[in-house]
Amino acid sequence: MRTFAEKLNPSIKLITILILVILISFQYRTMLNLSIFVFSLLLVFLGSHNAPKKVLKILIPAFFAAFGLFMMGLYYARGSSVTATALSDVSSMPYVVRAAMSRNLTTALQLSTRLLAFAGLGIYFALTTNGEYFVRSLMHQCHMSPKFAYGMLAAFHLLPHMANELKSVQLSYRVRGMHVSFLSRRVLFTMLVNSIHWSESLAMAMGSKGFDGDAPRTWCEIPEVHLSDILLSVFSIAAVVTAMVI
Repeated sequence: MRTFAEKLNPSIKLITILILVILISFQYRTMLNLSIFVFSLLLVFLGSHNAPKKVLKILIPAFFAAFGLFMMGLYYARGSSVTATALSDVSSMPYVVRAAMSRNLTTALQLSTRLLAFAGLGIYFALTTNGEYFVRSLMHQCHMSPKFAYGMLAAFHLLPHMANELKSVQLSYRVRGMHVSFLSRRVLFTMLVNSIHWSESLAMAMGSKGFDGDAPRTWCEIPEVHLSDILLSVFSIAAVVTAMVI
C-alpha cells in the first residue's frame, strides 16, 4: 500500500523539486539549506516505507562530498588560504586573517549545506517514487510519447538483469583464475554485447505484439493530479521564496 509521499503525483513532484533546486542555487542561506535537507528526510522517513539504514547508506557519499566542499571553502574561498600552522594559533593572527577565516567559514557552510539540500531533495524523489508510476505520469501529465516511455520502462526493468549479468561475468572470470575489476574492459564489453542482445529481443517482442506508439490504448492505472499535490507544491515553493526574501 502506498504511503502519502508515494501517492503524490510524480510529475508534479519532479517539477516542484526542479523549481526548488533552481531557487536554492541562487541563495546563500545556511539555515534554509539545512531546513530543506531535514524536511526532505522527514518526508522520506515518515511518508514512505524505506528503512533508515537504506537512507543512511545513500547519505554516506553525500556527507563525504559535503565535507569535501566544506574543507575546500574553508581553506580556499575568496581567493585566500589558511595553513594548518596558522590554524594552530588563532589568537596570534592579525585581524585581517581572522576576518578572512570567518568569511571562509561562512562560504564553506553555504557550499556544504547547499549540497546536502540537493541530496535531500534527490533522495526524497528517488525513494518515494515508483518507476512505473512515474513513467505513466510522464505520459498522462507531461504528454510524453509512449515510444520513449516504454523505452524508459524497458531500461528500468533491465537494470536488475544487468546487475546479475555483472556478477555472472565476474564469476566466470574467477573460475578461470582471472581477477577482473568492476571497471574492467572485458567485463564492460561483455555486458555491452549482452545489453544489445536484450534490446533487440525487446524490440522484436514489442513488434510481434503489435506495439504502436500512436495507437489508442487502455490503461490499468491513470495517474491523476489531486488537490494535495498542488497544495504541497505551492506551499514548498512559497516557503522557500519567503525564506529567501526575509
